[in-house]
Amino acid sequence: MKIKLSRRSFSQGMLNVAVSIGATIPLRSHSAWNLDWLGISHESPKQEFWFSAQGRKQEQYGLGWINPSDKNASRVSAPFRGHGLCQNPIQPEQVILFSRRPGTQGIRLNLGTEKIDTTFNSANDRHMHGHGCFSPDGQILYCAESEISSGKGKITLRDSNTLALIGEFDSHGIGPHEIAMMPDGDTLVIANGGLLTHPDSGRTILNLESMRSSLTYINRHSGELISEHYLLEPKASIRHIDVADDGSVAIALQVQRKAMDHHNLIPLAAVHMAGEEIKMLHAPASLTTKLNDYMGSVKVNNQSRIAAFSSPKGNLVLFWHLDDLSLQGFHSFHDVCGLTVSQDNKHFVLSNSAGKIRQINARTLKEDSTRRLYFPNTHWDNHMLSATLAR
Repeated sequence: MKIKLSRRSFSQGMLNVAVSIGATIPLRSHSAWNLDWLGISHESPKQEFWFSAQGRKQEQYGLGWINPSDKNASRVSAPFRGHGLCQNPIQPEQVILFSRRPGTQGIRLNLGTEKIDTTFNSANDRHMHGHGCFSPDGQILYCAESEISSGKGKITLRDSNTLALIGEFDSHGIGPHEIAMMPDGDTLVIANGGLLTHPDSGRTILNLESMRSSLTYINRHSGELISEHYLLEPKASIRHIDVADDGSVAIALQVQRKAMDHHNLIPLAAVHMAGEEIKMLHAPASLTTKLNDYMGSVKVNNQSRIAAFSSPKGNLVLFWHLDDLSLQGFHSFHDVCGLTVSQDNKHFVLSNSAGKIRQINARTLKEDSTRRLYFPNTHWDNHMLSATLAR
């Protein structure tokens, strides 16, 4: 039986207790779920890794990764603070780390040698936004960037072997942040955050009054705009996205409150399907308030059809079902931001800036505390990538 969450039935006392003790509260039970229905294999991947940028200070910046099978962590130094990551689907030993907005560098890790084999830079008059993705054939790396002089969003194309620039498209918006490949392999979806920045002024937002974010779809071969979509609230910035196997796009938002002329709460999660309007994912006001207008990452579990959204400013991860858009539960975890899904689809994997890792069961949304990991003097950054490497 499906139990829908309503504002009336939500217990504020339960929320406060859960947030204070770090518990996960599942709000609905799918009693019919089983491993076969989820498509979960009983065989674990031979070599799984969880990657993340790390470091709070310049001398600590690097790319780190965890081997969950032996619970060890490794790292290489980076000349910048990293942000998002992606893995080459054809040459899986290649992992890319992009510099945090408005950086201008990226690195490629060869996981086989555990060394950085290439550093690449933005072209003149360009800066990065911290994310990118590969083409399905692994031949092209797409990077989210901006033209500094005009502020126009750009998607740059690089040869995946040399990482040399080979082309550029308009993102059809300002401040393209996260980009992802759609299941058809021919379409890129772009989160145009709408925020104008400049390397000379760091992360200061220069267009708060005129900002407007958008979700755009373009042809990855030609750069042609297929469609664009907007939120009702112009000061909500579309920042991070993840794409489900059926083409549903889960959207994490960040509200620029100081640019608004009202104090109304704004939903911070949404979902979009081709041919439809963007649909907001709702939570009780008591829970939304705790998020402090900020979602930091989003990840879809394709087997359970649940999307997880992290809020480091709210110390919470929230879970929504993509089919009926109902809130499923939440988990309290200090300064949580990094999110990924284990290769067997059994767990959401969470990271925080204190070097801690937690795993949430993808079916029950309860934490398996026996799987907690802690790496002292390690500071995981905003995003995580789960990847495998055959050896």
